[in-house]
Amino acid sequence: MRISTFFLLPAFLAATALSAQNYPENPEPGACYIRCPIEEITELEKVVVTPSYMQYKVVPAVYKTVEERVLVKEASKRFEYVPAVYREVTDTLLVEDPFSTYSLQPVQTIDTFEIFEIEPAYSRFETRPAIDGCKSPIPGDCDVICYVVHPAITKQIPVKRIVTPPSFTRETPPNGRYRTIKRQVIETPATYLEVEIPAEYVTIQKRVLERDAIVDSVEVTPVMREEVFLVTDRGGSNASDWYEWKKIECSLLDFNLLPIYYARNSDALSARAKAIIDEKLLNLMLKRPEIRVEINSHTDARASDDFNLDLSKRRAKGVVDYLVSRGIKRSRLEYHGYGEAQLVNHCGNGVECAEQQHAQNRRTEFRVLSR
Repeated sequence: MRISTFFLLPAFLAATALSAQNYPENPEPGACYIRCPIEEITELEKVVVTPSYMQYKVVPAVYKTVEERVLVKEASKRFEYVPAVYREVTDTLLVEDPFSTYSLQPVQTIDTFEIFEIEPAYSRFETRPAIDGCKSPIPGDCDVICYVVHPAITKQIPVKRIVTPPSFTRETPPNGRYRTIKRQVIETPATYLEVEIPAEYVTIQKRVLERDAIVDSVEVTPVMREEVFLVTDRGGSNASDWYEWKKIECSLLDFNLLPIYYARNSDALSARAKAIIDEKLLNLMLKRPEIRVEINSHTDARASDDFNLDLSKRRAKGVVDYLVSRGIKRSRLEYHGYGEAQLVNHCGNGVECAEQQHAQNRRTEFRVLSR
């Protein structure tokens, strides 16, 4: 019985210590965990300040000018002894086709306000000072907690509303333009000797409608403004220190080779290198937004120590800058450059090695950090 008590006591003390330090509950044997803060998450939402609408404009009619031969005197026959008798007539000719006109009514708006909720309401237990005069020796008997409800926070945003949408009306088309000409017609034909009198023509210019006036519409894009909205908060968490434990693959806590290799004395990322970063690191950080990552870069030994140290820092920073350009927060990334201080083979200063062996030292590694 004494031996059992001797072994049970350390186990009990260890379990008590784990509970006091807020370690993961019911951990899996052999599993690894990282400690992550519970962050307030905000989102940028686009608010429509002025809605879209259709704006109209009139495209004028298009004309072309053409020439036309108009008969002004008909052919006739003249007799030698009795000439023909003519009568003058007046004709009206259309020289400009009528066109359509339109009247536009612009959009009319009013200024108003809309109320948006920028932080949701939440409730939680909060501690208060202990009861005065409590004489109980048991911890916790005199503690006071209150369930406090925090109301939502709203914001009034000015917006515009359409009172009268834009429109247009077609007006009565005007009459075309005409020209009056005079011509002679035979009233009494000639007799006896027939003499042919040729017809007479005049060339006039007239404007012909090629394309009628139309109304074209252009959509006026809405005016948007970004507003910050709180979508989650810490009020619903049971953690007392605003941290929680997340399960992580144990191999990610050690340095992993990011198989991107650089040209000599270069920190440029090739298209192949970016594809490897996307596959090995970007996808991991997008799926696991709670983790931070440390990136270390190294060089070979074929330049000065100072140059290689600066080159390795630029290579590590280049990976960080690329991840930031793909949407990863810079606060989730940490980088270091070690130059030629951590070679993976014997190819140090003055050692003759193949290019492939030197390339093994121009490497980049990463590991997951807890936040």
